[in-house]
Amino acid sequence: MDKEISIFKINRAEASYEDGNIHLRLYYPRNPAEETKRIPENLEYGKKVLEELLVKGFSQIADMSNPIKPADGGSMYVFNDGAFLVHRRDKGAPMNKLYHGAPGGYTDTLDSTFSEKGLLETGLRESAEENLLITRDINPRLIVPNDSIEYTLKSAKQLGIELKPLYLPVDILPSSDTLEVFYEDGEHIFTSKNRGFIDPIWAGSTSLSLMQIRLLPISSEEVLPIDGEGMMIKGEWKHFNRESYILSKEEVANKPFGTPLENPRVYQTRIENGKPIVYNPVSQEPFFGPDLIEVTNPHLWSPENHTNVCLDALGVPGFKEKRLLKELIKIKFKIAGHSLIPQEFIKN
Repeated sequence: MDKEISIFKINRAEASYEDGNIHLRLYYPRNPAEETKRIPENLEYGKKVLEELLVKGFSQIADMSNPIKPADGGSMYVFNDGAFLVHRRDKGAPMNKLYHGAPGGYTDTLDSTFSEKGLLETGLRESAEENLLITRDINPRLIVPNDSIEYTLKSAKQLGIELKPLYLPVDILPSSDTLEVFYEDGEHIFTSKNRGFIDPIWAGSTSLSLMQIRLLPISSEEVLPIDGEGMMIKGEWKHFNRESYILSKEEVANKPFGTPLENPRVYQTRIENGKPIVYNPVSQEPFFGPDLIEVTNPHLWSPENHTNVCLDALGVPGFKEKRLLKELIKIKFKIAGHSLIPQEFIKN
């Protein structure tokens, strides 16, 4: 089985935050020891870092006692009518159970952490593994973004989908964030500027991501989504069949965490003879919300960090320039042992 995680610990890193933009500097060891497990969450240190960034605009974000890892990658699909695609993480997810997430994942080779190309390819691979799209037709076609042809076709094959491809161009939303990577002695390795939006987290795990907004020249009304996430179990591919949500910016603008989505577009998929059958799942009680808490509504709005970063990038009211604040609030609630879900939506 291929490795899913290939990272190493970084003991020196710093960040500045100004006008909603992050400038991040990472200092790699010369001969890093490979790690294949997540770095555990670090709530108190994350709280300190985020408060410093928000108040002072600068903070050390890693040291010998509080390491971080190299950045990984991900992306969000946004359609030409302004709607966007997210999934809902399942009950078995290692973190952020039943949160709404944008695709992203860890680097699977150390080489991919040493170049912008490797980092961006990680994001494309992870996005194709998690999000596939087909046209909403009697004879649907597989939508293949032109920046991730190989990864998209591989993901479809993994699921047993046999559809004629429809190749579409993709535009990338420019970013004002900057990621600079050096060796510990100061030698420059690479710089990624204007290519993605930086997502530092300390709740659930200690991590960094570079999220891209990928703009598709097609309406959300013309497509159906397929979440392709799964894993090999005893030599066979197990498709998790997570829920996919197509949401509009208006649906989530200024929407508090843990409050009900009104009539969201929600989809799941089964594959029959190479053709995906996309359907709207029927929710049955008991309903569970983020962090596996029993709730009164089957579709509580529960954006995790990747989603918050992307909605910040899109300028959605209630999210614009609030990615760090939302991570800080999550950390404070977790330290206090409280849920972010309003009490009125928690099942008594």
